[in-house]
Order: sequence, then structure tokens, then C-alpha cells
Amino acid sequence: MLELEPGMIVWTWITFILVLVLLSKLALKPILNAVDKREQSIRDDLKAAQQQRDEAQALLDQHKKMMADAESEARKLFQDSKSLAEKARQELLDNAQQESKQLLEKAKLEIEQQKNSALASLKAEVADLAVGAAEKILLANLDADRQKAVVDEYLKTMPKSAKN
Repeated sequence: MLELEPGMIVWTWITFILVLVLLSKLALKPILNAVDKREQSIRDDLKAAQQQRDEAQALLDQHKKMMADAESEARKLFQDSKSLAEKARQELLDNAQQESKQLLEKAKLEIEQQKNSALASLKAEVADLAVGAAEKILLANLDADRQKAVVDEYLKTMPKSAKN
């Protein structure tokens, strides 16, 4: 069996402590420094990542605000364009109605003038015809049958003079 010898135990402990001291002097400090540096580097990277994330979120919020402003401006421009188009359409419609009324009034006036002119012309022609008939009747001092025949003959010639 395995027996424990006190000398061996002492030398094992001395060797262990010596190796431990040597490792702490030579290897432990550089390893701990490297671990500390790595830990600090990771903290710095996390801090930078958080800062970049915050900046990205701020840019995203700014972009969303700009998009909302642009959409609002587009809606406003659309409404303005729509109202301008409606106003222009109404003005054109009003102008067309006013022009139509003016043309209608002008046409009525022209018709009235032509009617008056035709009536004046007709009156003059009727007067001429009456004077002509009266002249023939007065010149022909005839009996009633002969006067009637002269008037009938004159009336037959009347459409010829109305056409001229």
C-alpha cells in the first residue's frame, strides 16, 4: 500500500509553492494583464456598439420624421393642386356661361334688328303697293267690276315685286 512519508510531503509542498511563486511572477501577471486588457477592450467595444446603436436609432427616428414631413408636404401639394384645378375649372365654366349669355343676347339683338328691318321693308313695300293700287284705281275711273278686276290683276303682280 501507499504509505505517506513526511519528508516526501514536505518536499512536495515546497516544490508546489516554488512553482506557484515562479508562475505568479513570470506567467500570472502577464496573463492577468492580458485578461484585463481583453476585458477592457470588450467593455470599450460594447460601449462603442451601444453608442453606434443609439446613433443609428437617432438617424432612424430622423429619417422617419423626414418621411412623415415629406408625406405631409406631398398631401398638402396635392390638395393645393386639386383646389387650384377646381378653381380654374370653375373660372372656365363661369367664363363659358358668361360668353354664352353674351352670344345669346347678341343673337337676340341681331334677330330683333333683322325683324325690325324686315318689317320696315315690308311696310315700305306694302305702302308702295297700296299707292300703286290706289293710283291705278284713281286713274281708271271704271265701274265696280272693272275696279275689282284691276285690283285682282295688281294683286297677281304683287308677288313678283315682293321677290324683287
